[in-house]
Amino acid sequence: MNNASSSALKKAKQQHFDFLRKNNAITDAKNGELSLGAMRSLDVILQKYQESQETQMQLELSYLRKKLGLENNNDYIKRIKTYLLELKLPFELRDFNDMRTGKAVEWALTSFLNDVKSYKESQHLVEINISEDFINYMVDKAGYTQIDLSLSKQFKTKYGYKIYEMYLRYYALPNKIEGNRGIIYKNINELNDKFGTTHKHVSKMLEGINRGIKEIYTLTNSQIICTYDKIEKRFIFSWEKGAKKILQCNKCKIPEERIDELCEWIIEHSQKDIDDESAYTRKVKDLLLKDSFVGWEESYRGMLSIRYGFETEKIDSLKQEDGTYLNF
Repeated sequence: MNNASSSALKKAKQQHFDFLRKNNAITDAKNGELSLGAMRSLDVILQKYQESQETQMQLELSYLRKKLGLENNNDYIKRIKTYLLELKLPFELRDFNDMRTGKAVEWALTSFLNDVKSYKESQHLVEINISEDFINYMVDKAGYTQIDLSLSKQFKTKYGYKIYEMYLRYYALPNKIEGNRGIIYKNINELNDKFGTTHKHVSKMLEGINRGIKEIYTLTNSQIICTYDKIEKRFIFSWEKGAKKILQCNKCKIPEERIDELCEWIIEHSQKDIDDESAYTRKVKDLLLKDSFVGWEESYRGMLSIRYGFETEKIDSLKQEDGTYLNF
């Protein structure tokens, strides 16, 4: 690889650290056969990668147990090993530019993890190595989708998890017919790839979809509708865009896109004993929206500094005269 290509790749990788979330190469990949636990594990590892900017990391088993919602499972180590083993299976990634060769890639098979080890001298730790090739594929995809970890671990069905992920991914997609509604179309083969199913009949697919939509509404109060177009032979997912506009009318001083992330950060660094994390998350979010959370700015600036590596000058440049912060 020549110096120009090397420099371009290095610059692109550095830029993507500034806003890395969950990569849409993963969201859109044919990875429906992954279990819900493996999908959650991938979320946790990507967040740590985002913070450290290192493809090799060590994680406490107790940390993974908490983040994956396995506090009540005595066999949590076995489950974690199973989830991580799934992440060594190949992903099919499509339609990206390989910056090392400069060639357009039609499709590629690559694993998310290279290897995972636990040493006898430190059995409470897991050493995880993310594939460098996988990172290179991710760089080309500038858009990212995130389900915050406190919410992610509450999903009990892959239908709910994957539909909500898709909803976040396409929420603001322009709709020329009805501007106030979001809408996307998927055929049954695309959804089988997404959910890891082999349904041949629309009715069976709709059963799973409706369970997922019900779960999403219970957890997030987001209302998604799915119908089937018999003529075009495709499923139609739609939602009112106005549902999220409530956030734009609040008194919160941080960007809408950072609210859930800051909630998670506050809870992760809280010194309090939290019995019901879900209820506490809702309380923190409500206080942030009302600009009533004491110490929010210190927490937000700390998150930008530690998680994103922003220096004080960079953080100051995001703050406006009215005390609100711009997104980045």
